Amino acid sequence: MRRSARTEPVPGKTARECALSLLEYRDRTTQEMRRKLAERGYEPDQIEEAVGFLTDYRYLDDAEYARRYIRSAAARKSIRQLRQELSERGVDREILDVCLEEAELDEEAVIRAFLNKKGYETGVPSDPETRRKLTASLGRRGFSFDAIRRVMEEAQE
Repeated sequence: MRRSARTEPVPGKTARECALSLLEYRDRTTQEMRRKLAERGYEPDQIEEAVGFLTDYRYLDDAEYARRYIRSAAARKSIRQLRQELSERGVDREILDVCLEEAELDEEAVIRAFLNKKGYETGVPSDPETRRKLTASLGRRGFSFDAIRRVMEEAQE
């Protein structure tokens, strides 16, 4: 059975208690927490009090959330994809810029790993269809065409 977009608050449970329960399952951004509490029927002032409490005690920290997310996903995602996903979760653009800069990500290494996983052999000429498919796949993941081309040419040498 699908839940409705807005439900009644859990009887006897404050917004703060509900927020802490939500954090037991997984980390959330400030925006995600506000949305979840609103979906559960809490009033805006209750939500802001709970978010303030969680922020004061550093249970909610968008910058730290972004750092952890980048660390865990950087080995398989492009910078563009990381930026998009974190933006959708409500991480501020300025925080994102700082976190991505701190991470010093190497997209070309991620592309090489992807190509190796797909059986693209270095030094062995590949057929144009294989190159096209791999390039398209990497492009859909947010990697720039220039970076993809550089790595593929490097691998052919």
